[in-house]
Amino acid sequence: MKKHKMLLKVIVALTGITLTVLILFFTPLWGTAILLSFLCGMCCYELLAATGAVKDRAVLIVSMLCAVGMAWLWYSGTQAFSLPFAALTLLTAIFLIDVFRNRLGNSKTQSFVFLSAFLFPAFFSMLIPILGGEHGRQLVLIPFIASWSADTGAQLFGRCFGKRKLAPEISPNKTVAGLWGGLLFGVVGMAVYAAVICIMKRPVHWLSLLLFGLAGAAFGTVGDLFFSYIKREHGIKDFGALMPEHGGVMDRFDSFVFAVPLFYAYMTVFPVS
Repeated sequence: MKKHKMLLKVIVALTGITLTVLILFFTPLWGTAILLSFLCGMCCYELLAATGAVKDRAVLIVSMLCAVGMAWLWYSGTQAFSLPFAALTLLTAIFLIDVFRNRLGNSKTQSFVFLSAFLFPAFFSMLIPILGGEHGRQLVLIPFIASWSADTGAQLFGRCFGKRKLAPEISPNKTVAGLWGGLLFGVVGMAVYAAVICIMKRPVHWLSLLLFGLAGAAFGTVGDLFFSYIKREHGIKDFGALMPEHGGVMDRFDSFVFAVPLFYAYMTVFPVS
């Protein structure tokens, strides 16, 4: 049974990675926008439905519309003024729904809706300007590699050397050894990718990429713990069940959500290609 589950997990992971790479590299930018719209909508739904934070259908619909539309705001290139307007519209809409339905003391839910429907989708959708910029197809894989390399290193080191727990009340399976393994693999993953770029005779800044591998792994770990904290607070194991043996979309991309905005900010300050 364990071997069957592991095989299914690997198959699902490889399928997801293959589809993602094909869309990023072999479709126009709008293809990536469609993919991100779907992922943002699913993440928003999972966060609000699985935690039970929102039971009102109107609030859920407004939230998902905001999340789905986020990628298109970045795609349009109007994010400088459209993102503040979207945030204002979302907050106003959910506030008015609560007011007209006489729900007071609901500010905690409103804050969680804002995180789920606006902030996290906005982070995720920053892949659009990364991909659409100079050397975009080369750069867009960097946050993927940093976060997923760190996840692999954390699991490997955690199983082999993990004794001391990192944050047992939040995530009982994470260990200090896993943290160090994640940081190491984040750097190694970036080193391997930088070598591939060099072989392809394309410009690359080795030191900059290695530093981001370290930073991306660190922030990815924080993202993983952040969403684990939400799950523990609400007593759930996974946010969803869309992907067998992986949980929901949010379970697969929890660390990645923190790595994307970090890289978007990083590439504006440090040369990476």
